[in-house]
Amino acid sequence: MCGRTACTLGPDEICQACSVRTMKDGKKQYQAPEWRDHPGGKSYTTSYNIAPSRFTPVIISDHHVRGVKRQSDDEVLSPQRIIQPMMWGLIPPFYKGSSPTGHGLTTNNCRVEDIEEKKSYKPSLIKGQRCVVLCDGFYEWQAIKGEKTKQPYFVYAPQPEGIEIWNRESWDKPGVWSEDEGWRGPQLLKIAGLFSFWISTEGEEVMSYTVLTMESGKKFSSLHHRIPAILETDQDVEDWLDFGRIGYKEALTNLTNEVELTWHPVSTAVNNSRNQEPNINVPVSLDKKPPETASSKLMSAWLSKGSAKKDNSALKDMKREPGKTEAPEHYEEKEKKPSPFSKWIKKESDDNANDN
Repeated sequence: MCGRTACTLGPDEICQACSVRTMKDGKKQYQAPEWRDHPGGKSYTTSYNIAPSRFTPVIISDHHVRGVKRQSDDEVLSPQRIIQPMMWGLIPPFYKGSSPTGHGLTTNNCRVEDIEEKKSYKPSLIKGQRCVVLCDGFYEWQAIKGEKTKQPYFVYAPQPEGIEIWNRESWDKPGVWSEDEGWRGPQLLKIAGLFSFWISTEGEEVMSYTVLTMESGKKFSSLHHRIPAILETDQDVEDWLDFGRIGYKEALTNLTNEVELTWHPVSTAVNNSRNQEPNINVPVSLDKKPPETASSKLMSAWLSKGSAKKDNSALKDMKREPGKTEAPEHYEEKEKKPSPFSKWIKKESDDNANDN
């Protein structure tokens, strides 16, 4: 946890979705971050079902790319945001090899509780190599009593009215972004992460990341006991990225597990990362009614047809007279209750029969 995500926006759309409000020529406008290709030539590809080792977009401070800029000896410029793809699954700095995935460790998630003790993550933490992982949402699985297969759920940020993050047609319209109004499409999920630089023995340069996780709060614990470290506000994102202003201990303390999230059940097809259907994160019903087979549909149609014929035949046989209606034989009449006088006559008759 988290072990699978979805990210379906293109590079330009992702930058627009992460735009921030700034002052430009004395006027407040929205500015989209710059997109930077991965230095090793690795590219990002949109997907509804992303597993670790794939390259996905993250936000980092430009101080990591261009160096820390100073206006004076005492003043450091606020970091600008850059978005670029990195490999999901942090490559430990101590690993020496030719393949970025050859270290054999599971590093797609990093527990906040022991992050300072892990030699895989502590170097990145100390160097301020903090990033923000971007995605439409992530998948989580819940065990169901009596079932072998766990039920997957798609978890995402609350969306503006009328927008379905799994339905592109609900938001992909002209004017979805402008400098004056910013982004009016789906809200991406922003997760705190750490990243690293690594060079293979063959000279290949790879930037990779890990997702920070923590114990779930009350709201999310009903689905799973762990939750990614979600950054809900633009200020949360800024504080996590600005390693020069906020040290890592304070940055970790600022993370919270009580956040607003939305989730719905999805098809178990997502269990296999090779399944890449566009509708894989669409809500599904958890109704346990067994699916109809061809034979059950045929039988149901035959029974319905036979029942309809029988009812129509019965109605045709009914004789209607003024003030009187005779019911068909298969319609049972309600039993009439005997009157007190009838009961007395029957009792007297029975008594006489017994006397004889």
